[in-house]
Amino acid sequence: KHFQTYINRNADFYRKTKGVPMPVPIEKALKMIEAGHAKALELDISVSVAVVDEGGRLIAFGRMDRARPMSVDIAVNKAYTAATFQQQTTQLAAVSEQSWFQSLIVSTQGKVIAVGGGIPVLDAPDIIGAAGVSGGTPDQDQDCARAAVAAYAD
Repeated sequence: KHFQTYINRNADFYRKTKGVPMPVPIEKALKMIEAGHAKALELDISVSVAVVDEGGRLIAFGRMDRARPMSVDIAVNKAYTAATFQQQTTQLAAVSEQSWFQSLIVSTQGKVIAVGGGIPVLDAPDIIGAAGVSGGTPDQDQDCARAAVAAYAD
């Protein structure tokens, strides 16, 4: 009984003092997309940019003129992967050949992707979403995603 009282007291304190993290607001998501597109213009490429919430669900999306149709799904999947794994997609390359990771790719029907261009959005200490970019090389996509995530802080 004493232990249950302790748990209840801790839970009450936590509920009163801990705010609930909110996903990326739509206004910031749109600015993130603009920043990703601006970086793509600097690199002379056309990209798609997706911004998702912490669970990988789409908040906002933008596809530049001349961006390839397949870049749409790839950008969303990069954002999904960064949000759900809570790390940059480039960091998953080391495990991408392991059987458990290959099983995840298959079980999510290709939604999990381990190539540059997906970066989580951090509102310390919480991951509140992610940006995913597709249309250039993995390094170019990563640069555009970095620009998009940097725009969140502005």
